[in-house]
Amino acid sequence: MKKKSYCFLLMAFFVSLIAGCGTSSRNPLEKIKKIYDKYPEYSVILADMREEGLFFKDYYHLYHIIYLKDNPKDPNSPIVQEKLTPWYQVDEKLYNKYRSCLGMTILSKKKGVVSDVPQPPGYQFVGDPRFGRWVTDRSGNRVWEWFGKYLVLSALIEATGNITEGLLRRRRIRYDDWHTYTIYTSRGRPYYGPRDIHGRPTYGTRGTFTRKKYGSFFERQRARMASKKSSFERKVASRVGRTRTSRVSRGGFFGK
Repeated sequence: MKKKSYCFLLMAFFVSLIAGCGTSSRNPLEKIKKIYDKYPEYSVILADMREEGLFFKDYYHLYHIIYLKDNPKDPNSPIVQEKLTPWYQVDEKLYNKYRSCLGMTILSKKKGVVSDVPQPPGYQFVGDPRFGRWVTDRSGNRVWEWFGKYLVLSALIEATGNITEGLLRRRRIRYDDWHTYTIYTSRGRPYYGPRDIHGRPTYGTRGTFTRKKYGSFFERQRARMASKKSSFERKVASRVGRTRTSRVSRGGFFGK
């Protein structure tokens, strides 16, 4: 009787453990929302993400937060602050929700309105006369030009590559693209930026800009896939080896 009770308790423990893994609620964005609520504007960028484990996976996010502080000397020139958070463990639902949004703003506050609609990093500050102005480039396109003291915002969406190796490139934000962004976000739809001739977006996990700026993420992904492939091949080779040994053993037995 005691043995049956022990088995029942053990089974109940594993069932609750599995259920707990599937329904855990880890959403650091709610915590961040409360912490930064006192600031007039902020932008939470998904700077990195990773998953660990084979059978029971753990999921993690890393955020780059841009927030504005009031400038007591000049109300029209807010102070830009930034912070890189530690890794946060998140639940599978949140991870999958933003799986396609690497490098994008996934939580923002502008003019008192909080939004979780994914958008290109820094786009919420484009078009604001406090940070820059629209100018016409040599090709006749209207593009956004940042004021010098706000170049930190420019680096979010215009600079790619390694400046020490001379690979730094800039892409200017065109008025047409920004206008399209305002239409998408007003309708609650994510905007991944303009697409190239192959249909690839500029921002997000599949974005051309993202692949240049977040190379370490994709290197880690390739290493992870290579490791999984190698592990699978070793398992197949091991099974094939056991099958051959079994056949040889049976053949030897019947051959006597």
